[in-house]
Amino acid sequence: MVRLNKWPFPAAVGMFFILTAVLVLAGCTTQEDAAGEKADAEEAVLYVGDEPISEAEYKMLAEEYSNQIYMQYTTEQVNRDDFWQTEEDGTAPWELLDELVQEELRYNYALKNLAVEYSVIENYTYQELLETREQENTSRAQTIDSEDGTVYGLTDFDEQTYYKYWYSNLETQVTNALIDNEVSVTEDECRAYYDANPEEFSYETGVTIFYAEFPYTEESRTESEAQAQRMKKAMESTDSISELREAFPDISIQELTLNSLDTQEGKSGVYSNRWQTASQMSEGDTYGPYEDNGMICVMKCVDRTDNGSIEFDEVKSRIERYLQVQDAQKIISGTEEELAIKPGNISPEDIIISLKQGN
Repeated sequence: MVRLNKWPFPAAVGMFFILTAVLVLAGCTTQEDAAGEKADAEEAVLYVGDEPISEAEYKMLAEEYSNQIYMQYTTEQVNRDDFWQTEEDGTAPWELLDELVQEELRYNYALKNLAVEYSVIENYTYQELLETREQENTSRAQTIDSEDGTVYGLTDFDEQTYYKYWYSNLETQVTNALIDNEVSVTEDECRAYYDANPEEFSYETGVTIFYAEFPYTEESRTESEAQAQRMKKAMESTDSISELREAFPDISIQELTLNSLDTQEGKSGVYSNRWQTASQMSEGDTYGPYEDNGMICVMKCVDRTDNGSIEFDEVKSRIERYLQVQDAQKIISGTEEELAIKPGNISPEDIIISLKQGN
């Protein structure tokens, strides 16, 4: 399971479709479905809280995490027929794998319980989750065959990938629900975090630049280069962007504040060359014309700061979001800790041993 990163990402494309599918499936449970679920519960591998875990779900996770166990042993040990049952330091490999699976299940079912509690989704079974996978795959296949034909991400999910995709999205949805309903972060708390972690908001290099781009075709290239040269001369004679804009009303001139910590273009992206150049300039320097991303470009450095820091007001909203996510994660972790694991009627050891046998 991929846990939340320090700065959280938005839910992946397609979440609305999946959650809607579960709402429909959960709302359409028939008496026959209920009887089937009861039968499934009687054949559970284990229980997470009151939720039975089917053999199919347990085996899927065991297969996914088995490589993590194999990597802890030599090839000779792994190739033994009794590998999963052979104890090392009092613990058999199957027990280590069972622990990984249980950890994953507890976290996922904590998310699921909170999602139901906060009306993100209605409850669902693993079988219903697999049915939404089929619907998602069908939808993506139809989209590929359509006139638009644009699909973001995978074109087809296997069970393991879809399971991770589902719970990663559900984690985001639950986090947002907890932030909306349970989490409150004050400006004083944000300020305290800012003051206590200055290294997170400090940068080595910061520059403010004037930047102009001149589009061109092969026929207009000479004229665009001449315009860029005139712009460079104008930049050399003034530090006023309003004067430049008045002198060149048809040209887009930007004033950009960039630094080595907080600029997306600083480390990657289509403007990485612009940052590499700007970061080497001193106050008053001009550069260009030069060609980048199909444009003729000119820039001037109007301010440079070394070993600076980002002001609190610029990062307050991100700090607030970070603290909110941390508080939401504490609630998720607390719910996870409250979920007791109880054995069912199917042996986890037998399932894991069957993996070695290729079943």
